[in-house]
Amino acid sequence: MAFAYTISDRTIYGNHRIVTGTFTNGETDSGGDIVTGLDYVFGFSCIPTGQVGATMPKYSVSGGTITLVTDNGVDGNWIVFGK
Repeated sequence: MAFAYTISDRTIYGNHRIVTGTFTNGETDSGGDIVTGLDYVFGFSCIPTGQVGATMPKYSVSGGTITLVTDNGVDGNWIVFGK
């Protein structure tokens, strides 16, 4: 199984948008791209779930796309806000 993500919710808060979702990796996968649908990301956070001792994922942002780098097989939840 390759890296995959879902978008669980989209909402508007003032003049910003908030998007939340989950990500999953196969046992040998270590991240991938999350296309948020935003033009610009102001903030991003993610939390690994179910993996004891997993390091916090690293990420980079380009426009509204987040490139996530995780330990192999790490799944989790994410939230982003922007425009």
